[in-house]
Amino acid sequence: MTRRSFAVVLVPVFLMVASCSSDTQESITSDLQSAATEVGDAIGDATDDAVEVAARNLATQQGEEQFVNAGEPLDGPLSCTAVIADGVARIDISCTGTTRTGGVATLTGQTTELPGVSVVSLDGQFTGAVDGVTVFETQRLGG
Repeated sequence: MTRRSFAVVLVPVFLMVASCSSDTQESITSDLQSAATEVGDAIGDATDDAVEVAARNLATQQGEEQFVNAGEPLDGPLSCTAVIADGVARIDISCTGTTRTGGVATLTGQTTELPGVSVVSLDGQFTGAVDGVTVFETQRLGG
């Protein structure tokens, strides 16, 4: 049904384009190519956003656990960002929070793993610090 509807819409468009001058046809072709590129970019951006959200959420949850394991429980959740770098080759993660004793907690690191491979862990290189002093280094958050 969807293919049929799509064809019903596109056939008249192609017939109209065929009856246009070559300059008009080139303009329409250029506009269609631009539209296709914009749709592709939007899909890519949405995928990147979803990957960043998944990495951020995993880092938030599993990073809090790492601070507890290091003897520095947090007073509230970590606030994390995740940014795709090198065209999806890696994801840079940066988190901040406060320990129960009032220290400034930071979690930084990067992963080359796409989040979702595991819903409970994130592999990479991560460092947790309180007031600038490293309290843990790990190659896995969670798990």
